[in-house]
Amino acid sequence: MISEGRQVPIKILKAYKFALYPDEAQKQFFIQTFGCVRFTYNTLLTLRQTNYQDNSETFTNPASGRLKTQKLTPAKLKKEYSFLKATDSLALANAQRNLEKAFQNYYRGHASYPKLKSKKSAWQSYTTNNQGHTIYLEKDGLKLPKLKSKVLLHQHRNVTGKIRSATISAKNRQEFYVSLLCEEDSTALPKTGSKIEITYNGTTLIEPSVAVRGIPTLCQVQLLAQLKKAQRRLAIRAKSAQRRNVKLEQAKNYQKQKLRLQQLYIRKMKQKEDFTEQLSIALVRQFDCIVVTMPAAGDDETKNKGNKALKTQKNNQSTPVLQNIEEKFTLSDWNRLLLKLKYKADWYEKELVFCSKQKAN
Repeated sequence: MISEGRQVPIKILKAYKFALYPDEAQKQFFIQTFGCVRFTYNTLLTLRQTNYQDNSETFTNPASGRLKTQKLTPAKLKKEYSFLKATDSLALANAQRNLEKAFQNYYRGHASYPKLKSKKSAWQSYTTNNQGHTIYLEKDGLKLPKLKSKVLLHQHRNVTGKIRSATISAKNRQEFYVSLLCEEDSTALPKTGSKIEITYNGTTLIEPSVAVRGIPTLCQVQLLAQLKKAQRRLAIRAKSAQRRNVKLEQAKNYQKQKLRLQQLYIRKMKQKEDFTEQLSIALVRQFDCIVVTMPAAGDDETKNKGNKALKTQKNNQSTPVLQNIEEKFTLSDWNRLLLKLKYKADWYEKELVFCSKQKAN
């Protein structure tokens, strides 16, 4: 008899990402908030580098004349820097929280020493929390703290559960996105009594031991042809700029073609992401136990060859660095699939087992 699985729902955190289309005033608010969050993070980091133990400042007490030390917070920064008052206070508080997490990861050996944030980075972001229904979705847009008008967005799926926080991000100050972190109830999927073994395959991403129904197809033949053509044009534009003794940063035609190539790569990446999302949920729905055979160390030869090719291209200054567009799925795609399988198996009460290639044989 097949069990129906967990009947009592559990609380999970699920994120939804949507594209934003703000007006000019909203864009300026987002850009200003990015700058204030970056300034707060860098100020606290610089102070912590000066005062090794914690974020503290030392000053003389007028009454006693003694030196006094107190912890510096975003609220105290507002007294000295009035421009911080115009932005979301929760965004500044989250900047301080992110700095604390960065140092915790550093001390645990999980990350390198925290670095200063740069305004030249392509991606800028800030996170704000939902307190007292300050963040909510309606038909005419998204309501955010400190904004009087709602922000227009492309909501391609329904959001269920309670919104906990919202992360606003922007690429090159042109593309804006929001990631909503929601608390939802998750119930287990019905048990099927089926088991499957999967291994890595560079062409189809997985090599299943049994047939899987409803696997989506990923056809990127036309897109790969467009990428090859765009790469050839980029190389021609680079040579043309060199013949005219113009730096690539100042060559307008080269920069335009480089932007087109980046957009094609983003399109390719998003198609892969959608394929991985559909494949992972299909496996979790159809099988109760998923046995994953991890690739052996020798399977990294293709990845190493690709890295050597990229290094060779970097050494040749006359040729722009181009990515390998021939390979369909890499080990990075495989690891992203495993990450999705791991949390979806926890959500829907399915079993995920990892084994080495030697044991599987």
